[in-house]
Amino acid sequence: MGTRLKSNLYLDVGMRHGGLLLTYLLAAAVINAVVIAGNDYLARATDTLLGGGTVEFSRFFLPLGMMIVIGTVMTYIRDICAYHYSAVVQRDIRGKIGAHLLVLPYSYYDEKGTGSIMTKLISDISEVGRFFSEIMPELLVDFITVLTVSVYLLKMDVMLTVMLFVTFPVLMVVADRLSRHLSSVAGKRRTSIDARTKVAYDAISGIEIVRSYNLSDVMQRKIDFYIDDVAEQGCKSTRITSRGYVLRHTVNTIPVVVCYLFALHEIMTGKITTGDMLAFSVLLSRIIYPLSNIVFCVNDIREVNVSLKRVKEIYDQPPEESGTGAFAMESNDKTVIAWKDVTFSYDGERSVLNGISLQIDKGSTVAFAGGSGEGKSTIFKILCGFYRMTGGSYQLFGHEYKEWEIGAARNCFSYVSQNVFLFPESIWKNVAYGRENATREDVIEACKNANIHDFIVSLPKGYDTMVGERGVRLSGGERQRISIARAFLKDAPILLLDEPTAAMDSGTEGLLSEAINRISVGKTVIIIAHRLSTIKDADTIYVVDKGRIAEAGTHEELLSLNGIYAMMHGKEEADDEEGQQ
Repeated sequence: MGTRLKSNLYLDVGMRHGGLLLTYLLAAAVINAVVIAGNDYLARATDTLLGGGTVEFSRFFLPLGMMIVIGTVMTYIRDICAYHYSAVVQRDIRGKIGAHLLVLPYSYYDEKGTGSIMTKLISDISEVGRFFSEIMPELLVDFITVLTVSVYLLKMDVMLTVMLFVTFPVLMVVADRLSRHLSSVAGKRRTSIDARTKVAYDAISGIEIVRSYNLSDVMQRKIDFYIDDVAEQGCKSTRITSRGYVLRHTVNTIPVVVCYLFALHEIMTGKITTGDMLAFSVLLSRIIYPLSNIVFCVNDIREVNVSLKRVKEIYDQPPEESGTGAFAMESNDKTVIAWKDVTFSYDGERSVLNGISLQIDKGSTVAFAGGSGEGKSTIFKILCGFYRMTGGSYQLFGHEYKEWEIGAARNCFSYVSQNVFLFPESIWKNVAYGRENATREDVIEACKNANIHDFIVSLPKGYDTMVGERGVRLSGGERQRISIARAFLKDAPILLLDEPTAAMDSGTEGLLSEAINRISVGKTVIIIAHRLSTIKDADTIYVVDKGRIAEAGTHEELLSLNGIYAMMHGKEEADDEEGQQ
């Protein structure tokens, strides 16, 4: 059937709550035993009456009443256990997947995209929950029902029981063929749901572009396309399932008719009694559905197996690489970061970095300049451990980066990006993410250093002001200063700046520059430069060209080379003069 329940994810979660499942199965077994005992009791009473005997109803109803009470209680216990088992299994699977997502490599998110991941987290895990709450328990109960009832029927009449099973090989063949079609359709439908979710997410995330460029109709057509495709795959699945159900009910009537005719013959020949016939009739209705359901469960399992595999695909992803060392954030010499012949490729084919060697000393300010797409942002990603270099050596505070525990290594860096991300929470919480267990006073001090405190206290709710999705209720400069406050709070020895003052107005840029100068005191500062005027005072400027360090030196030294940097500087000055005219 392809459902790999031996996977640690499902096996561990399922076994953790095995007590609930076992109680559920025991309750189901007791219910079956009560039904069989009740039918046997009625059969004996019927035979006694038809034989001219008498039955004392006072003694007759008491055992039946007890059976009804036991059956009712066991039914309640069974249903409660089934519900709780499903709920806790889904909770644990979501928890495990959520925790695992947080330690996956950065590349996984780049490759899979938000739409696919969100669909797996919501829709596919719900399908997995359906497997644990409905399909698997029902299948186990069906096995128990068939086993217990079959044992009773075999004691009653072997041939009658054999006649009951004659048509089920046919059902198994039919169910197997249908399930293969269902599995293929389910896979295509899930892929379309991924695409639909991605388009919807992109449309919502980029709502400003969608509105300003009048792309609503374009996005709607894309969403409609995938909605139609999902609906078409759903209709195919329904048609296949419906054919199976029609065939299932049709074939199920054959053993019922045959068994009743055979049972009548057995009565006439005196092999079974009328009471046995009555008991057989009740148990036949109880066993016929579980028998066919066991066979056709293969359809449900193969369809749900698509979701099981998709969820498991996340869990099977290895976490990002990490060493075990938590070294001191200091070096025996003045060197903080040292790269030697570092290479990197995103796809294993096209090189992005080609043999980069550099040295960054403690307390120095280092900048990376170069054109777009030359590898500057990739350097930052490797510094932070988002991606691991393909080749070469990367030492952080005198230790190879691969030896560092990844969390300890990232504690060495405070990152201020040009594209600020704020969580849809209060200003206070967004700043407090910079350091665990930060106090209110710590947050306020950090905001004062970032030149944002006066603005915050002018708001009606002050530090408890909600910033909105991605901080949309704040201006770009306000968001940027909050991110600098967060970096102040972290107080890491190395500060990474991805040109945080780019595209700011002069007033805001002044506040940001002052905050950046304040946070840079005593830190090793590494900057990605989009405007060369912002890095002219750097101790060392590395010019990145086609993934290599083409030039290195101070601002004056690079200008004297009359190379790439001098050409970029001349173009920038010309653009500034043209803009002032």
